[in-house]
Amino acid sequence: MKSRKHINQTLVRQQGQADCGVACLASLLAYYGGHSRLERLRELSGTDPQGTSMLGLYQAASKIGFDAEGMEANSIENLKTDVSEPVILHVLIDNRLQHYVVCYGWESTTKHFLIGDPAQGILTYTTDELATIWPSKLLLALTPNASLSLQDDDRKAKRRWLLNLVRDDVPLLSIATGLGIITAGLGLSTAIFSQKLIDEILPKHDTKRLLLGLSLLTFLLLARAIVGYVRGFLLNRQSRDFNNRIINRFYEALLHLPKSFFDSRKTGELIARLNDTGRIQRTISHLTGAVVINALVVLVSAGYLFTYSVWVGLLSVVSIPLYGGLVWYYHARILTGQRNVMAASAHTESNYVDTLQGIDIIKATNRESFFSTITKAVYGLYQQQVYRLGTIGLQFTLTAELINALLIAGLLAVTSVLVVQKSLQLGEMMAILTLAGSIIPAVASLALTNLQIQEATVAFERMYEYAQLTPEHTTTSPDPDFSFSSLNIQHLTYRFAGRPLLLENVSLTIDKGEFVAILGESGSGKSTLFQIIQRFYAPETGLIWVNGNDWQEVNTVTWRQAIGVIPQHITFFGGTLLDNICLGNTTEKAESIIRFCEQHGFAPYFESFPQGYLTLLGEDGVNLSGGQRQLVALARALYQKPQLLLLDEPTSAMDKHTEQFVMEMLNHLYPHLAILLITHKPGLAHTADRVYSMANRQLTPTDIHNWLKDNRAALEPILK
Repeated sequence: MKSRKHINQTLVRQQGQADCGVACLASLLAYYGGHSRLERLRELSGTDPQGTSMLGLYQAASKIGFDAEGMEANSIENLKTDVSEPVILHVLIDNRLQHYVVCYGWESTTKHFLIGDPAQGILTYTTDELATIWPSKLLLALTPNASLSLQDDDRKAKRRWLLNLVRDDVPLLSIATGLGIITAGLGLSTAIFSQKLIDEILPKHDTKRLLLGLSLLTFLLLARAIVGYVRGFLLNRQSRDFNNRIINRFYEALLHLPKSFFDSRKTGELIARLNDTGRIQRTISHLTGAVVINALVVLVSAGYLFTYSVWVGLLSVVSIPLYGGLVWYYHARILTGQRNVMAASAHTESNYVDTLQGIDIIKATNRESFFSTITKAVYGLYQQQVYRLGTIGLQFTLTAELINALLIAGLLAVTSVLVVQKSLQLGEMMAILTLAGSIIPAVASLALTNLQIQEATVAFERMYEYAQLTPEHTTTSPDPDFSFSSLNIQHLTYRFAGRPLLLENVSLTIDKGEFVAILGESGSGKSTLFQIIQRFYAPETGLIWVNGNDWQEVNTVTWRQAIGVIPQHITFFGGTLLDNICLGNTTEKAESIIRFCEQHGFAPYFESFPQGYLTLLGEDGVNLSGGQRQLVALARALYQKPQLLLLDEPTSAMDKHTEQFVMEMLNHLYPHLAILLITHKPGLAHTADRVYSMANRQLTPTDIHNWLKDNRAALEPILK
């Protein structure tokens, strides 16, 4: 067991009630010098709002560089004698709350177990106390292997990602930095002129030097204003270019992540992370602008003050350690507050999106008041985090201003004494106070820079957490020569991470020119099978063959290009009916889309829309009925010229006339492609060449007549 200090430094606290398992996993990663984000661990372990299972932790640990082994101890004495490295224990708090903790080992000197609780921190337990909360005796032993991701590698990857983002901005930022140096130098002109004015020009009534000095000062101040404008213009341009670049790269990377990534993320959370780019850009501009200027102001002004008086110079530079200590004292509190504000902001945005998207249900059930109350509570928690951070900021600002006041008072006292003692002239005193008045705020600004860097670091961490995830594929173009002839699934097994099997030993064959139907109850795994066929999820075991070859030989872009899909939940995007059928540039394809709709019989339906093919759909468009939405989805799928058509309840919302039209169309088309249909309607399945039944996690060939007999009781309400 490593030192208590190392254990304290590497213990990861849970961010939510459901995160105890992944927090324990992250703690052991850090303990062994590795690193992985909680977001990735949640995904790998299948963590949901209810938490995760020991199986989920086992699966996640095996994928991040550990040799994992689940065990059941005979007694608590096994932890003392048989376990030499930290393990994860499944415990029960208050005999009701399931929880995970890390047991680092038995301390023979104190006769206690050292426990890392992600909710409470480092704790010690006696043998009896641990036995009380560990009735299951289940543990997960983890041994690091060569594939463990080291923290140094992660830091290097972060630096590379950030440098790639700012590389294009280096010329602009360099020019802005140079202009900042000029601005800092010109800023000394007022102090120098005020000294000469009071000590030399005014006492001698030298009008010529006065006019010359005023002219020179005016020129320098105007030059400073122009340089400041040019610098601001360049930084503004850099801000635009950087934000465009980082959003484009981040959003493109986001869209190329696997679908499983989006299944467990809320829309508001993703939007909040997109909005974090502004924090990063502002910090970059601040570092290359204000920081450079303030640093030069401090160095040049302090050096100039030492030429007047050593005591004055020393008193002015005392502000540096004072402000540095102040920042160090408040650093952790402000960083935690910033993290909490960002997380609460994302939660608030997610709540807004969820509520507005579900407005139909809210109104249909008269729950406006309830959801309004929920939103007030969520937003209130967000504002409470903002208030706490603001309170810390006010305390920091007050302390900084007190230090500032004491330093200014001290400088005024010292310089006044020196003037009285005739060690300083009055003009020199005014110059010192002017320079000191610029040094102290500059030091304060430099101290505050650390806080801004921390805010940007949090934002960067939140963006990088998603940007560094592995895309589902790297191929960008389909193979134009690919031709589908058959799909053969053999002994496929699938489960969501950390969950029981959903599909077990599933086998299915479909050839071009076949119409195959799948019947089954809701939740039996039919739609999940479609997701696997689309390569949204990877099977746990089993073989999938396309055209007699391993389907991995067909790249993902080519495979999806060959598939047309009508999902249960149909999405429209902002645009016209033509846009939503084409999902591309309709300017050049409008005529071909309309001709396609006429050839396939969609024209009478679509021409009845308010503006025909130019009817706006999506959030800003008309509300279509369920049957109309399914017709548009069918047209969208067929327009892509698929070779394999996946239909998930494609006529569930249609009337009989429209359903008949669709089935006649499919019967006309399927000799030229393969059709796989999920349906609850025996009448639709009856027209298929073959029928499968999904039940008890398995897919079995069935006769439609026998299936009707076996399910007659469930179908009687429908048949009536």
